[in-house]
Amino acid sequence: MTTMKYTLTTAAALTFLLSCNKEKQTAKKITKIFEADYCYKQMMINDSLPPKISYLNTTAFREKIEKENLKPFYTADLNHDGIDDYVVNIQQKKEYRGKEIAINVFPLNRCDGMGNIAIALSQKSGKYRIFNPYKEMNEEPIAAKISPDGKFIHVLRVKYTPSRNVDYKEFYETDILTVKNNVTTEYIKTPQKHTINEVKIELHGQFLMTLDFKEKKMYLDHTRLNKLDAEKTYFKKMSKEDEEQLLMLLNDMDFTNIDNSENTPVKNVGNYFLDINYDQNQNKEIWNYGKNGGLRTMNFYDQIILYIYQFGWTEYEYMND
Repeated sequence: MTTMKYTLTTAAALTFLLSCNKEKQTAKKITKIFEADYCYKQMMINDSLPPKISYLNTTAFREKIEKENLKPFYTADLNHDGIDDYVVNIQQKKEYRGKEIAINVFPLNRCDGMGNIAIALSQKSGKYRIFNPYKEMNEEPIAAKISPDGKFIHVLRVKYTPSRNVDYKEFYETDILTVKNNVTTEYIKTPQKHTINEVKIELHGQFLMTLDFKEKKMYLDHTRLNKLDAEKTYFKKMSKEDEEQLLMLLNDMDFTNIDNSENTPVKNVGNYFLDINYDQNQNKEIWNYGKNGGLRTMNFYDQIILYIYQFGWTEYEYMND
C-alpha cells in the first residue's frame, strides 16, 4: 500500500512538473510570435491578472474578476486548421510604458488600439497573425478567456449605462466571439443570407469606394486619393476570391439587424459610412463602424483597407485595369 501511495504521489508530481514545463514552452512560443510583429513587440504576456483598471480598481471588482479564473493565455484551435491558436491577456513592457509607439500608415494608424488582449491566429504561411479584435472601438476589454468547450472567446468588458456611465453594480459584461473564415467576430447564431447588389463605402473622409457585385468591379472615385485628377474614377476588377470574401463578411455582418442607436459604443473621431443595396433594391445605411455594428463592420472595413494597399491606391498613385 505504501509503495503504491508513493508511486501515485510521484506520478502526480511528475505530471504537475510536465504541465508546468509545457506552459513555459507555450509562453516562450507566444513571446516569439509577439516579437515578430512590429505593433506588438513592446507587449508581453500579462501574468499579473486580474488586470489593473484605474476606474474600477475596487475590492468588489477584483474579487469578482478573480472568480472568473482568468489566465495569462489560452490555447485552442480556433480556426480549425490543426494548429494551436492563442488568446492572450497582454500588457506593455516596462521600458515602453507611457510612450506612444505608432506608425502612420494611410488611411489608418497600423498600430492603433492594441489594448490589453490579443489573439494569435495561425496562417497558411506558417506564421501567426496577431490582432486585437476591439481596436478602434473605444472600448478596452478587461480580459479574455476561452469557453470551456474551446469553441468561443469570452471577452469581459466594462458595462455602461445608456448615459455612458460605468455601471458600478454590474460593472462588466461578456461578449461571445467566434472565428469564421479566419476572422474573429461576434457570435451570431443564424445570420440571414442576402443578395448584395452594391455597397458604397466612406472611411474617415479619406476615400469613397463602391463595390459593384453585378459588374464585379471595385470603384474608387472623387476622393482625396485622386486629388491630381478628381474627375476620374479608378477601378479594379473583382476576383472571384475577393467577391466571395466580401460577400461572406457582409452576410456574416447580419447588417439588417445593426441599429444606429446613440447608446452603442461611440467612435472618437471620423465619419464611417456604409450604404448597402441588397435583395430587391432594399437599402441599409450604417454610420460610424466602431459605434454601430462593432466587430462585424470593422472586419469588413479592415478587408477594404487591405485592398486599398494591395491595389496600390495611395494619396498620389493609382492603378487602372
